[in-house]
Amino acid sequence: MTHAKVKNLRIMLVEDHTLTRDEVRAVIERQPDMSVVAESRTGEDALDKAREIRPDIIVMDILLPGMNGISTTRKILAEQPDVKILALSNHSGDSLIQAVLDAGALGYVRKNKAFTELVPALRSVAANIQYVSKD
Repeated sequence: MTHAKVKNLRIMLVEDHTLTRDEVRAVIERQPDMSVVAESRTGEDALDKAREIRPDIIVMDILLPGMNGISTTRKILAEQPDVKILALSNHSGDSLIQAVLDAGALGYVRKNKAFTELVPALRSVAANIQYVSKD
């Protein structure tokens, strides 16, 4: 019996805090069907790398230096409507969550829930199903 090859999800991280980025990468890379293919610290750099790498999913911090994650999400999706965006933030205000979803993100995970919710959120977003962190 042959098994279909599992699609490897190519994920780009956009996070300005090195420790958080390292922790998120570690969670993702424990999954046999996911890999981190690029990392950025700023929205501007994320735009350039997204054009070059064309990832399947971008894990996007909302509060970035320079261009924030909401504006970066809008710009990336204007150029690459097929990429999926999963927002990541410490902030849980309904207006912020709604703003990032309105910008086109398909999901939202609070950083303090990343260890338990990141992988299910990535799988939902990959399947084109919205995911919003449980408070």
